[in-house]
Amino acid sequence: MARRTDYSYISPCIKWTLFFFNFIFWLFGMLLMAVGLYGVVFTAQDLHGLKSVEIAYIVITDLSGVMVALGGIIFLVSFAGCVGALRENLCLLKLYFWSLTIFLIAELLFAIACIIFPWKSREIIESVLSKRLIEHYRESQNTQNFVDFLQREFECCGITAHGYLDWDSNEYFQCIENSPSVEKCGVPASCCIKRKNMTLIDIMCGYNMQSKKPHEASDTIHVGGCVTSIIQFLESNLYWAAGVIFGITLFQMYVTHQARSLMDQISLQRSRWY
Repeated sequence: MARRTDYSYISPCIKWTLFFFNFIFWLFGMLLMAVGLYGVVFTAQDLHGLKSVEIAYIVITDLSGVMVALGGIIFLVSFAGCVGALRENLCLLKLYFWSLTIFLIAELLFAIACIIFPWKSREIIESVLSKRLIEHYRESQNTQNFVDFLQREFECCGITAHGYLDWDSNEYFQCIENSPSVEKCGVPASCCIKRKNMTLIDIMCGYNMQSKKPHEASDTIHVGGCVTSIIQFLESNLYWAAGVIFGITLFQMYVTHQARSLMDQISLQRSRWY
C-alpha cells in the first residue's frame, strides 16, 4: 500500500506551542532590553566627568546593564526558537536547543556547588555582591535604589554576615578620622527601623551607627546582613520557593524536549524528500 504523499511527520501542536512560548519570551526580552537601555542612558549621564573606563565598568555592572545583558540573551535565544519553529529551520532550532541545555547544566552545577560547599558558595556570593553594591552605592542611582529596596523589604543592613559594619568599605560611610563626609561611620537611612507610628524616616538616623556595638545600634537600625535575611525568608517560605524553582526547571526541560522532538520530526520529514 502506497504512503500518502501529503503526510507530514511534523506535529503542528509541538511546532505552534514552541512558537507561542518563544514569541512571548522574545517580547519579554525586548522589553527588558528597552528598560535596561533607558536606565543605562541615565546612569551614564549621572557619571559625567569620570573616565570612560570607569563609566563603562559601572554601567556594565549596574542593574540596568545586567538587565540589558539578560534581556539580550533572552531575546536572541527565544528569537532562535521562535523563528526556528515557524520556519522549521534546523540550524536555529539546534542553537535554541543547545542554549537551553547549557543553561540547564549551568543551573544544575550551581545548585550542586551550593549544596556541597554551602559556606564557600555563600562567601563568594557575599563578596561579589558586597563589592558591587556596597562599595559603589553612591556611584549609580539604580544601585542605590536597589540596595535601599533590599534593606527596607528584608529589614537588613549591609550584605555579608558582618551586617551594618559592611558600610565601612564605602568611602562615604568609612570610619576614618580624616574623612570629609558628614556620613562617616554611618549607614544609609534605609537601614533604620521604621516604627509603626512613624510616617517618615529621619534621613540622619543612621549617622555614627558603626561606632556603636550591635546591641546598641539594634535599637535604631537593623544590624543583620541582607544575604542572611534573604536566606531566612526563603527558609520560612521553603515550599513556595521550592515550587517556583521546580516549576521554572520543569518548564525549561519541557521546551528543551519539545525543541528536540521538533528537530527529530523535521529531520525525518526531510529524509522523505532526499
